[in-house]
Amino acid sequence: MAVFKKNPPDYLLHPFLEFLIVTLSLIAILVPLRILSKMIFVDEWIGSVGVITVVFGVILFLSMKEKLGNFGQMFLRQITKNHTRKQKWIIFSQTGLFLSLGILTIFSIHAGNTEYYLLKEQVIAEFGSKGIMIDSDLNFDAINQISSQVSPEQQVGAIAALPLLTIQNFEIFSVVLAVTDQMMGGWVMYFWQIMVIETVEISIFLFITRKFTSKYA
Repeated sequence: MAVFKKNPPDYLLHPFLEFLIVTLSLIAILVPLRILSKMIFVDEWIGSVGVITVVFGVILFLSMKEKLGNFGQMFLRQITKNHTRKQKWIIFSQTGLFLSLGILTIFSIHAGNTEYYLLKEQVIAEFGSKGIMIDSDLNFDAINQISSQVSPEQQVGAIAALPLLTIQNFEIFSVVLAVTDQMMGGWVMYFWQIMVIETVEISIFLFITRKFTSKYA
């Protein structure tokens, strides 16, 4: 049995290859923009609102005007595929998952920095007594020091135990995330803020584009 079946009509490449090309191209565009917006707006996540809408909107407009050649055709096909019945359920599930994880993480880090601030400072002081300094900047030395003291098995076990902490001991869960976020210079909070924003923006974008891309189905 062939790994790739015959290409469907009107497809330039196999559907999976087209999906891969479009996905990697969008990542190559969006990741540098995210890093740039982080550098420009520092800790202000509001600077990232609308970035994905603008990028997707420009690509959609140029694609429908046939200004992007083969890539434009592939992009339109990928957008159209997201409106099929099966694909919609997958998107709804992913949207719910990412929004839930994002909101939980953001709320937990905020709680660790406010409601459980004293406990967080105690944990940071404990690290300091062991020579591991955690400040508000991205600290690779502290990350390496902590990683070197914990075996891979213990790291996997700690990650696996995190979901249980949300139920059994949210205070500890919240402080762990807040300390991790501080040690990584705020990138954990920033990442999940962007994930929530992008999930909402993509959902709105797909809803709006349904009528415009129906002829490409």
